[in-house]
Amino acid sequence: MEGQTTNPWLIMAINMTVVFAVLILLGVLMEIIHMIDPTKKKKVESAAPVAAAPVAAAPVAAAPTTVATTNDEKVVAAIVGAVVAMGYSSEQIASIRPTATSAQWRLDGRLSGRN
Repeated sequence: MEGQTTNPWLIMAINMTVVFAVLILLGVLMEIIHMIDPTKKKKVESAAPVAAAPVAAAPVAAAPTTVATTNDEKVVAAIVGAVVAMGYSSEQIASIRPTATSAQWRLDGRLSGRN
């Protein structure tokens, strides 16, 4: 076994050097991919300015402030009908859930937990 080492500390140092070199190269590769990411949304600057709303616009009616505490069957039927009208079958609809951005639905969820 000439030319080969059996020193475990040297073998460990060589292996750790290789592992950390590969990790550093992978980190650099991830940074490069992050810089040239083709799926990143590009910032779109509008060329034309947005037109201002007319001064004499009709007032917008205020949204109702009542919050339903349960899913009304008529509302669910209307939602299912709209989804079916878009081309999906009623068997493809797994559930109807509120969106995460609606303050009305969040309040409804908080209030329904108190019942």
